[in-house]
Amino acid sequence: MINTSPMQSEDNTAATTLHSLSTRPHYEWSPSEAQVNILQMDVPIHTSKPMTTADRRSIIEAYPPVAQLEYRSPATLPSAEQAMNKGQKMEENSLKQLQYQASAILRPLDVLAHEMLTHDSNNANLERFCTILADMRSLVIDLCSTITQARTNIAYRAINPSFTLKAEPEVGYTVPPEEFQQGINQQTATKKAIREASSFRRPRRRFHNSNSSSGSYSNDSNQQFFRQGPPSQQGGFNGNSTNNYNNNSNFSSNSNNFRANNHNRNNNTKKNTNPFRQ
Repeated sequence: MINTSPMQSEDNTAATTLHSLSTRPHYEWSPSEAQVNILQMDVPIHTSKPMTTADRRSIIEAYPPVAQLEYRSPATLPSAEQAMNKGQKMEENSLKQLQYQASAILRPLDVLAHEMLTHDSNNANLERFCTILADMRSLVIDLCSTITQARTNIAYRAINPSFTLKAEPEVGYTVPPEEFQQGINQQTATKKAIREASSFRRPRRRFHNSNSSSGSYSNDSNQQFFRQGPPSQQGGFNGNSTNNYNNNSNFSSNSNNFRANNHNRNNNTKKNTNPFRQ
């Protein structure tokens, strides 16, 4: 015999008021063959092939919609849709279609509750069955709301990839336009403040002057990388340029004399060797 805690006993008691199956500590149950055949429970939940559009429409249209109940998916914010890229628009449209398909589950569910309350009002189990239907409806609405939040996050990311949804609005749009703009302004200001604060904490580069330390760069007279004086005296036009010019002139004149002597010597050589000019 399994010993249960008071909390588990209370949960089992609450569950027993709705159905005859146990829930704690952990129980699984197997449906009857008739239930499997009627509800087609042998079809896998997540890996079965999607319905065709025609089959889905035929099931939905077999149950009339409830008056003043909006089944259509909420519209996309125009300002956010304009900022979306191609991938975000495809994701938005996919979620919008899933949202409508999830809301369509409520049509047969609400019709079933209506039939039970209308024709089985004397049934002793009516209250329990209606509670189960209410739980089903709550889960469907939770799914649709979760999809709405996902779509709103796409709208925020279209403006800035770091923006996210902060509230859970109840509106026709995925989020009220005023609240959407307010959230953008608020998160933009926060990002700006963080960016400015981080810029103040960055270490700045400090340049030491020549007298700050012995290891730093100095501009003393021993270092001749940069020449002193105005630009007219730099690039080879310093005080030694005149001497260099004189030396070059002397060298040039000596070279000319050397060439002249060689020319005369060559001429004399030619005169001595030519027998017709003696």
